[in-house]
Amino acid sequence: MFTVLLMISLSVGTLAQQKATSFSNAIELHLPKYIESCQNAVMYQEYDMLNVLFDSLVKTHLQGTTVDPHKITRLDGGTINMDSLHRPMLLSTTTSWYLKNDEEIEALNTLASEFKGKIDVVILYWDSKKLVKQASKDFNEDVIVVYVDESSNRDNNIIKSYKHALGVPASFYISSEQKIVDISRGGLVKFSPEPEKELYASNYELFQRHIMRLLLSDELSKDTILSDTD
Repeated sequence: MFTVLLMISLSVGTLAQQKATSFSNAIELHLPKYIESCQNAVMYQEYDMLNVLFDSLVKTHLQGTTVDPHKITRLDGGTINMDSLHRPMLLSTTTSWYLKNDEEIEALNTLASEFKGKIDVVILYWDSKKLVKQASKDFNEDVIVVYVDESSNRDNNIIKSYKHALGVPASFYISSEQKIVDISRGGLVKFSPEPEKELYASNYELFQRHIMRLLLSDELSKDTILSDTD
């Protein structure tokens, strides 16, 4: 019965999808139905549906939306302007209390170095600068660490859209045209039964697959823009 309700809920609201050009607008339009469907899945003990619902929300309503024009503070000084990216970005959101495993951090470090100059690997912490300094110490110099301090209450919109809506961890794959190409839950967690070497390889493969898709999408987008101007 729940599966039928799910299909109906996914079809409702598709007419409004075209109006959701920004990520925050799409979240505002479609998050309530997503939350309701997740609550129904839990009520009916159909826990496998939670991943299906998340993937459906991303693919149906969030892919292709535009990143909102926020400025995010870098740990090493300066800011990142989300509405004027120089290259594609992997934006991985987290907090100091959510401990990324060593294999995920190692995979992100490796990919940040391998794709340096092609994409920016950015880790966004929802924490104070003091907590972020300690939590991010294992990332290498090719990973850009940024933070949004909830206690300052200066960035309520970005916190509402990017943290409270989807939770942590979450990984956003963003094109140089500020379009969201994909969103995933992040790396594989430590309690995976895989040995450490295999866990690193799995995390590397997971992020690399999304990165290659991001680069391909970004290149195709640029080719389309150039064709339209010919």
